[in-house]
Amino acid sequence: MLPPSVEIVNPRMPRGPFKVAVFDFDGTLSLIREGWSAIMATLGMDVIRGQGLPIEAGLFERLELGMLMLSGKPSLVQMQKLSADVAERGGQPPEPEELLREFLRRLYSVTDGRKSRLQSGADEPVAWAVPGSHAMLDYLKGKGVRLILASGTDRSFVHSEAELLGVKHYFGNEIHAPDDNSANFNKRDVFDRLLSEGISGNEIVSFGDGYAETVEAKRAGAAVIGLATHEAGNSGINAVKRGMLLELGADVILSDYRDGIAWMEWMAREA
Repeated sequence: MLPPSVEIVNPRMPRGPFKVAVFDFDGTLSLIREGWSAIMATLGMDVIRGQGLPIEAGLFERLELGMLMLSGKPSLVQMQKLSADVAERGGQPPEPEELLREFLRRLYSVTDGRKSRLQSGADEPVAWAVPGSHAMLDYLKGKGVRLILASGTDRSFVHSEAELLGVKHYFGNEIHAPDDNSANFNKRDVFDRLLSEGISGNEIVSFGDGYAETVEAKRAGAAVIGLATHEAGNSGINAVKRGMLLELGADVILSDYRDGIAWMEWMAREA
């Protein structure tokens, strides 16, 4: 019997046995950067307002959804979208690189405090990890599943933040992310490499809360687990993320990993 928190969307999804598990980072394992999409949307609103362009009802929500629909891609790609949004409204599009610098300044003003508390020991890693993350990683590692981390966040920050959360050691050399916020990183390459190694799609399970990993995992034929996560301290399903993940074809929706192991064991029994 599955826990009620586990939503099976596609009962005919691949059920393994899984050889590889691919994890997104922000919002899937880490909550250090939680709130990033609202910061991006606020930046877009500030630029539009600053140029005296009209602001229609629901604009903030549409901007944030646009950022979420690009989640998993390098942050520069989202800044390119914000610049295009300004141009579409008849404004002067800012340089995406300038937007990125301002976004990172605003983001770091929030995340630096969180990381300082982790570094000092004032907060334990579980405070800023998606609930149940460590237990899920332990479970998969114990089953001999190869663990891969693929993130659109700059590589240096993924490494340091994964270390702070106590999850870096699970992935070894299998941490893939853009260097210097390059827009050239693509999660498709991670899945294509696995397929080229002779691993079939039904031997891959993908965990993510965003667009890129969901679309690419689906294309590869993997089991796609959507994490409709909330901010730290909040529980339950994030309705905005759930709607997006359903639209993209997620096979399962979880709010976090607290009941994830029960789902994995159910999968193994039913396969």
